[in-house]
Amino acid sequence: MRVNEMRVQAINSIDMTLKFQLSDSKTCNLLYDALALESGYNPNDRAQAQLKIYNNLLILEIHAKDPISARASINSFMKWIDLSLQIISITGKNKI
Repeated sequence: MRVNEMRVQAINSIDMTLKFQLSDSKTCNLLYDALALESGYNPNDRAQAQLKIYNNLLILEIHAKDPISARASINSFMKWIDLSLQIISITGKNKI
């Protein structure tokens, strides 16, 4: 195939599922509670997130309409998860 014959396909949507295995159910529930408000916040309708818990597994599902919003969503959630886990560690799982 020649360069001038290549077709460009637009990405219509991106679906991602991230699974986080946590050490115990209390940590999992605290992390879920910390992220629940963020998963419901949808300022521009380009990406949606849903959280689920299964035993000590936190499941984050992200549906984005384009690569830019997918990257922004995943970056935001990874930062929130890291920060939340640091706070949980510092507070000794008593509160967040």
